[in-house]
Amino acid sequence: MNRYIAIPMGECAGIGPEIIVKALSCDMRRQFGSILVVGDRALFTRLSRDLHIPLPFTSFVSDDKALERAMMNGESTIFYDIPCVDMEAFAYGVSSADTGMACYTTTAKAVSLIQNSYASALVTVPLDARSLAMAGIGNTRYETMIGELTSSGRGVTMLDVGGVKIFSHTHHIPLRQALDQVTFEKILDTIIRVDSLTQEKGVFELDKPLAIASVNPVHADSIVWGPEEVDVIIPAIEKARQLGIDIVGPVGADHLMHRAAKGRYRAVIALFHDQAHIAAMSLDFEHTVTVNWGWPFLAVRVDRGACLDKAGRGVMVPVSLTQALCVARDYIIRGVVS
Repeated sequence: MNRYIAIPMGECAGIGPEIIVKALSCDMRRQFGSILVVGDRALFTRLSRDLHIPLPFTSFVSDDKALERAMMNGESTIFYDIPCVDMEAFAYGVSSADTGMACYTTTAKAVSLIQNSYASALVTVPLDARSLAMAGIGNTRYETMIGELTSSGRGVTMLDVGGVKIFSHTHHIPLRQALDQVTFEKILDTIIRVDSLTQEKGVFELDKPLAIASVNPVHADSIVWGPEEVDVIIPAIEKARQLGIDIVGPVGADHLMHRAAKGRYRAVIALFHDQAHIAAMSLDFEHTVTVNWGWPFLAVRVDRGACLDKAGRGVMVPVSLTQALCVARDYIIRGVVS
């Protein structure tokens, strides 16, 4: 049986369904392997009609038995229909409790299909935190939602952009709070976790060191440090080296990513969300994707918002999703699980 990549439809009032249809209709389709989309067929049918884009699916199913038959028949692009959107109330660009619950429902089903061996990996399109909150879903980001669905806690997030692998010590919290996370114990734990996760042959260059960013701007000779470097980061690096971890730093964040793009490191650790994301998006905005490590299966995310203002207009290009699917397929071929 083929190894399928599962794609839940995300925030259906946003760009998710459009980029799914366009990605699976593009010239790169053969590079993605077998695909299993989980969504509301009525919504996708309307999208197809409104945007004049034929649906690219080779089979439609609505239960697991029918899915098994489609897979045994070798269907390459399967749509798993879950009627979960009130189409009379639906409007492009307008998120609601209904669309938030639909996002959660289709994501939960996609995760369940992977857990039951119908698919090997998850690729997600943008969600909308507001609609999830309106639906009463406490976990409004994929990191926490899928962690709860898999009972495995939060995974470790990595940006993949043109071969540069960027981990972040903190995620989606205000900078003042993020600074409180810069402690010896927590920095050392991040270093140890990233070192363990980056031992995957074929994905990471194991003969190269990790690198970690500094908190404060530093002189080129790295003589003048701030208290975070002196009291926390440098001692954590030294302890990590005692444990046998090959790591360099702290490296000034202003040139860390430039060096990474030159191929000097196995992976880099940014300390804050924007240290990682600004650099990645500047390197290649369209081809930046997010990989979550530490879950029971491989998960790759389109690193974008739901773009509600652009939904239903036919203006979106699916480059970010095609990149996520290519990365996921490449990792599957290399034997990556998580």
